[in-house]
Amino acid sequence: MEHLVIILVTFLMSTSIFIFFVAKGGFNRKFLYTDNIFLGFTASIIGIIFFMLLPLPFWVITPFISGLTVLTLFGGLFLFRFFRNPDRTIPGGSNDIVSGADGRVIYIKELEANQPPVTVKKMRIANVSEITKTDILKHPCYLIGIAMTLFDVHMNRSPIDGKVTFIKHTEGTAIGLNTPSSTITNERNTVVIKRNDGVMAGIVQIAARGVSRCIINAQEGDVIKRGEIIGKIRWGSQLDMIIPRNCTILIREGEQVYAGKTIIAKYNGTQ
Repeated sequence: MEHLVIILVTFLMSTSIFIFFVAKGGFNRKFLYTDNIFLGFTASIIGIIFFMLLPLPFWVITPFISGLTVLTLFGGLFLFRFFRNPDRTIPGGSNDIVSGADGRVIYIKELEANQPPVTVKKMRIANVSEITKTDILKHPCYLIGIAMTLFDVHMNRSPIDGKVTFIKHTEGTAIGLNTPSSTITNERNTVVIKRNDGVMAGIVQIAARGVSRCIINAQEGDVIKRGEIIGKIRWGSQLDMIIPRNCTILIREGEQVYAGKTIIAKYNGTQ
């Protein structure tokens, strides 16, 4: 009977944590049926072992020991998922534009020629004015926002083949997104990549609360391959992608995408 109580309490704690992060942190629901089950099962075994080997009262094992075990394993699972960098086979051909980040698509917007792009967080809007210093906005574009959670791979990849023609790092604050000015003042990087035929794509890394740093490994003048790693963001945040309007969008809002693995759009020809 005690073993069953330990299992039930442990799974209740684990499931509560994952439900919270699905509801508040944007986690993919699949984690409720994968990582949650793994964590609950492992923590239950550890709790039962403690109960059998240590002369501790049952009320100490459940919930205190089980709770500490669940939190410790959740922390370890987070570190494993955050810092992993899986090998990925880049699908499609040269006109297939791949996602620049792992995460959930939070919006797909149309931008007209010479219209400064915006990024949206918590329903607030901030101009990303630095990207207007390029000629990427001489043609209508799509702006695709991808929210990166703590469980997503945080390596960012190039959406197209081409040459890095523009990189700008904007120093910023580390204030929380509950502060209205955060989307204007927080740190960001802007990168523009141009193909030999003139097709251009841009990405904007935007830091969120608790983010240590936005990092770009590429340099201006580098020739990079579609799906090649060009940077990362520590501890989560958001990545915006700017791609030509003359594309067929192959994703939808709310969909989970993967850097270098998910084809988000197909370029249709001349701009």
